[in-house]
Amino acid sequence: MRLKKVFFEADDLLDDFATEVTHRKLVNKVGIFFSKSNPVLYNLKISHRLKAIRQNLDLIAKDTASLNLVERRQPLLLGPNSVQLNLDRETYSFVPDGEVLGRNADKKEIVDFLLDSEVEENVVVISIVGLGGLGKTTLAQWVYNDEMVKANFDRRLWCKIELTEMLDGKKYLLVLDDVWNENTLKWSKLKNMLIGGAKGSKILVTTRSDVVAEVSGSVHQHKLGDLSEEEAWTLFEKMAFECNKESENSNLVEIGKEIVRKCGGVPLAIKSVGSLLRLKRTENEWIYFKNQDLSSITRGGNDVMAILRLSYNHLPQHLKICFAYCSLFPKDFEIQRFDLIDMWIAQGFIQSTISNRDNVEDVANSYFVDLLRRSFFQETEEHESFPLFQETEEHESLHFYKMHDLIHDLAKEVADREFFSITKTEDTEVVPEQTLHASCLFQIDGSLVFPSDFYRKHIKLRTFIYLNGSPYSVMSNSTLERMISSFVCLCILHLCQLLIELLPQSLGGLKHLRYLAISSESIVTLPNSITKLHNLQILKLVNCNKLTKLPRDIWRLVSLRCLVCRFCHSLTHIPPGLWQLASLMHLDFNYCLSLEDMPPGIDQLTSLRTLTNFIIGKESCISGLASDKLNELKGLVDLRNRLTINFMGRVCAFGERTLTDVVKNMKHLRQLSVEFKYGNHEDDDTGDDLIMLEPCFQVNFHPSNKVKEILLLQKADVRIPGSQFFPSWLMVENLGFLLPKLVYLCIGDCHKCHKLPPIWKLPSLQSLVLRHLNFVENIDGLEGDDKFILPSDECYFSSLKRLELRAINEKIMKQILCPPHHHSPLCDLNNLTLGSVDGLATMPEDVFKSLVSLQSLSIRRCRNLVSLSTCLTHLNSLEFLCIDNCPQLDLSSYEAMQFQAPGNLSTFRVLRLDKLTTLPVWLQHFSGTLKSIDIWICPNFATIPEWIGDLISLNQLEIDGSPMLTSLPEGMRSLAALQMLIVKRGLSILKQRCQEEVGEDWPKIAHIPRVYIQE
Repeated sequence: MRLKKVFFEADDLLDDFATEVTHRKLVNKVGIFFSKSNPVLYNLKISHRLKAIRQNLDLIAKDTASLNLVERRQPLLLGPNSVQLNLDRETYSFVPDGEVLGRNADKKEIVDFLLDSEVEENVVVISIVGLGGLGKTTLAQWVYNDEMVKANFDRRLWCKIELTEMLDGKKYLLVLDDVWNENTLKWSKLKNMLIGGAKGSKILVTTRSDVVAEVSGSVHQHKLGDLSEEEAWTLFEKMAFECNKESENSNLVEIGKEIVRKCGGVPLAIKSVGSLLRLKRTENEWIYFKNQDLSSITRGGNDVMAILRLSYNHLPQHLKICFAYCSLFPKDFEIQRFDLIDMWIAQGFIQSTISNRDNVEDVANSYFVDLLRRSFFQETEEHESFPLFQETEEHESLHFYKMHDLIHDLAKEVADREFFSITKTEDTEVVPEQTLHASCLFQIDGSLVFPSDFYRKHIKLRTFIYLNGSPYSVMSNSTLERMISSFVCLCILHLCQLLIELLPQSLGGLKHLRYLAISSESIVTLPNSITKLHNLQILKLVNCNKLTKLPRDIWRLVSLRCLVCRFCHSLTHIPPGLWQLASLMHLDFNYCLSLEDMPPGIDQLTSLRTLTNFIIGKESCISGLASDKLNELKGLVDLRNRLTINFMGRVCAFGERTLTDVVKNMKHLRQLSVEFKYGNHEDDDTGDDLIMLEPCFQVNFHPSNKVKEILLLQKADVRIPGSQFFPSWLMVENLGFLLPKLVYLCIGDCHKCHKLPPIWKLPSLQSLVLRHLNFVENIDGLEGDDKFILPSDECYFSSLKRLELRAINEKIMKQILCPPHHHSPLCDLNNLTLGSVDGLATMPEDVFKSLVSLQSLSIRRCRNLVSLSTCLTHLNSLEFLCIDNCPQLDLSSYEAMQFQAPGNLSTFRVLRLDKLTTLPVWLQHFSGTLKSIDIWICPNFATIPEWIGDLISLNQLEIDGSPMLTSLPEGMRSLAALQMLIVKRGLSILKQRCQEEVGEDWPKIAHIPRVYIQE
């Protein structure tokens, strides 16, 4: 530990020296003798620090010799002591297809008990008992999603709570996963609450404890055993050999089977060892592993952790510290790959390659992939975050990764005292002095004051991460100032979803800072001192809605590799010196909707891999300089993934150069969007826009073209306000043949066009956006006297999953959603947005009958809509419903919705509904699934009904901008699952009634962990 401390002091010294050299290159040398950077004084200070380091090293060497210590290589992070993070493990009912091996008999036995109706009690408990890593949760997930189980129960609930509300009269299946409570009284109370269920109701419990199974009163305890030898080998073979030919080596197979026997049939251990041996290809390596590494592991209570620890011991040194760093995240935290990679790089964990040619990001990414292949990470279900980014132009599908809870326990163990997670205020007093990396995982408010010892003991802290997820966490200016002034050695400062009024000037004193991430809706400006951060590599500003500008001298951030300004809606300009940042590789201005132009010199940033948006300002468009501006992209041949080019005005003259000339050498580009923003739709159409676009798409998509890389483009965005026609390459009968790979298409602002291309023929199209097409009357191939020529089942939008229709007429909406005589159109559609549909007064029932897979429905700005009719009764897969700004729609009135099957609605959100006075009665149908209700800016919303207590799964209730609400109902007491209640911009009388301990309504909500009531 002493040696490591001296090592960091030496590292800081070298960093300080390099920073000073950079600083002197950037500032004027005149007057430097009398400045803070006086070289004589600075050199004297450095010499004293160097001398102290050498003395400390001499003392350590002397102690080593006197104790006869032998030098040997050890991992950087050792120690059996672990800091346990007391957070609940969150699990899910989802299980990927093909992930369950060898549990068919177990599944059949449990399903049989669940379906057994020959029991006397209405509600009985069944337990799955087994050691960690045996796959209890996976088995429960598999059972939960069994089709016979689904059909047998009126309600199915997957819970991570041990108390829930009564399900009167319903036959239900309740899964309680990973239970540890051995308190008999609590179990008795739970069963009394649930006893009102209909006969045949079942509670399925997974636990590692036999005691839990006994006190729960289980009528059947299913002891989950090890996999059979054959099943274990099948799993090992899948992990160790994959598609490689090593499985044909009979000697390796024989050695592998001996190794599998030592794993004892535990799935997690088999996966871990198999992933490890996948990287070892020779017989000698496998024999050595079997004889030396596995020989000490015997069957016992902690054998799984022993095997996992063995997998960790076999990690290369550079991966060990990267893995230990992940202990800073809470259990079940969804890790985004590139955020983690950036942190590893900022901490200096990434080793240079022998050739030193590989980019540091590529090396770091290979680290992540290596850990993923060794099963230290597992990929979660790919999903679209449609409830969060409903207003965005494109729903980003992101890959997230997690660590199994035992893997997370291992990370905490090997991280030892250098890594610490602060989970409550009191933890700040017990953070070990050796801690170099800390994360804060609890919600804070403006009154939080860390103790003085916390700052004094941790001046060498190198990481501070704030992660909580609540949008109402506040850090005071004084606390932030004290923190930044004290932690001068920080390399990473990550403050996300934290309300901060002002970033202090002292931020510029963090000489070693390499990673800075800020997400705060209250920040207006960044301090000018930020430009002193000459070592800063990553600057991420996300959801800083009030941020108006970046520092003028941003060019001084000479090490900057990644600049992200995402959802910074007030940002209008980018500083002109950006082109001097020669190290810049990633430039992300996604959803900065007020940006007006790009600064000159973008063509100098030849290392760019990411450029989300290239904006050509109105002046360039009008003056005929758009072509020259566009030409700045030509040298950025390493651009990858997606590029959007925004023209902020009509292109008056484009010249001979086209977009084709610019993008044809971008071999890694996969998605291209071209957007025009015109102030006046009636401007004369010069035709230059189409002249530019036509050859671009001919080159990009035409199958005869020789530029094969460009053929991989998967996204097109067409907006041509001044033209009466679409480009000829779109209006062809064989459009599907010409664009076989197109997965995203947006057509918008085509105000003079009357017919859409035959877009229904595109075989790979997954996402379609049609906007501001008010005069479009038909779709090519579907027109004609209200009787349409229908395509076959195989080719009509065969892959479509997401559809957005805004500012179109009702006829086009019906033409797309329910073409006549087509029995199952759009059966795979899972996300639908309808906005400003002209003439739509009542939701047509036929439109929704075939949407059997629809999970998300948003209805926005349909100003004539008065009724939903019975459309929701057909949407059995619907999980998210949002209705916004439909002033004539009255959901409070009773609408006869006769639901034929259990629903899955999880989130109900309404905004700007003037006629809404109370919750719709039909929400009661979703009492077992509804988790979140948001009522925003509904001025006449005055009553929460008593039946809200029946919504047993409700986790969050937010009401914002409803001043008519003056009290809360008694039914609030029954919401046992409710974790957060938010009421904002209401009347003071409601705040008084909800005042803690003394308010009249306080007893109704005292059980809710997080309550925010604001006037």
